[in-house]
Amino acid sequence: MRHNSTGRIMTISDNRIGSMVSFPLSGKIQATPLPVILESLQKEKATGTLTVSCRGVERCIHVKDGQIIFATSSDEHDRLGETLVKEGMISKEKLETAFKLYSKNVGLKKLGAILVENGFISPKDLFSGLKAQVKGIIYNIFLWEDAEYRFEGRLPADIIKLQIPLQDLIMEIIHRMKRET
Repeated sequence: MRHNSTGRIMTISDNRIGSMVSFPLSGKIQATPLPVILESLQKEKATGTLTVSCRGVERCIHVKDGQIIFATSSDEHDRLGETLVKEGMISKEKLETAFKLYSKNVGLKKLGAILVENGFISPKDLFSGLKAQVKGIIYNIFLWEDAEYRFEGRLPADIIKLQIPLQDLIMEIIHRMKRET
């Protein structure tokens, strides 16, 4: 572990991460902006979970070998069902029916599987919806100005692995921010 003259960690080696990361493993987004963290994770081919917290909400970006593979959130507005309705891929009525089926099968099947099995959505649309959900979660993290983060060198066991190219994602977020402001 090396520190610069201000005591800030410049490079950290952690066997659980399996690589060197060139930012502190925890801190404030104001001090280490999200694009810097994501680019460092990509450059270092890190594997693990970046958790960003703000006002009681946690959003997580899961990376494997430096590539964003998924994102999760504790905010109910970031849920898959909400994303599918917002993207026009499913009606609120079909989503409510799927939730009823889901509540009967809690722990046995994921909502996406129930949606596909019951013909409410195609597998291709589910995949597109999952990518839109992940992008939305990450976009919402970019909107936070006063958030804290921590990086842990492990991934959840049941994670869905998507590939989200970082440069494309950042460009998409910049364009979306310009449109919405």
